[in-house]
Amino acid sequence: MTTRRTENSEWDFPNASTPLGSAAYYAVRFSPEPQRRRNALLFAWYQLVQAVAENPRDPGAARLKLDWWRQELDNIPGEKARHPLAIELQRTKLGETAASIMGAIIDTADEEIRNAWLGDYDAFTAACRGSLGNLFLVLAELENEPQYKPEDCLGFGGYCAAVERIRHLTRFPQRVPKNLDPQRLQQIDRTQRTALIEELMNRFPGTRAPEMRQIPDFSRRLTALSRAMHSKMHSQGYTITDTLSDRAPIAQLWTAWRCR
Repeated sequence: MTTRRTENSEWDFPNASTPLGSAAYYAVRFSPEPQRRRNALLFAWYQLVQAVAENPRDPGAARLKLDWWRQELDNIPGEKARHPLAIELQRTKLGETAASIMGAIIDTADEEIRNAWLGDYDAFTAACRGSLGNLFLVLAELENEPQYKPEDCLGFGGYCAAVERIRHLTRFPQRVPKNLDPQRLQQIDRTQRTALIEELMNRFPGTRAPEMRQIPDFSRRLTALSRAMHSKMHSQGYTITDTLSDRAPIAQLWTAWRCR
């Protein structure tokens, strides 16, 4: 049975995951028109999965939510989805390969919940690549462009995820390596703190500014925006505060526009 698109869906762009003025908003806004709504839907789905992993007060219940999303991914090819967002996604004709990669994003979130805390830099790197890195892979699969390189998608997506995790370090400290615990970082000086975090960030290609033409359009733009956010946090000495570091909407707009 064909699913009819609902009018004024809460998942239409911009949605709660791509609010006006945010980096995600401009990454989607400057996407080619045929891809814009699909990118917004996929990013909203990605954020829903991340929200489950970010603050699992009840790990058992959180993992059940992820299991439910696994079932929804299985339902999408047969147009049997139940969640409003999944219903919108099944209209994009994801295909089995894209759905399988999305399943790997869920598996990464599941692994984080089961381990409770990312123990070291290797675990952090794997989690970042397995989350937003895999979303970049989904986009590459859907666009079916042979020049897109899977390793670049994983690397740049991992970098963007790493920037966001460092940005939210005080809210979700369990999502960064244990030696970057906020209380510890507050007790060391700016130079030491910066060196520790940059050692971690240097594991990702986003810090080394290589050519980005071999990843999808949305991915290139979000990487550029993440680089700008990374630069701002670095210039501030990775100050440990409850106030979330951010950039002005006009700065986000300018960065996204230059990355066309």
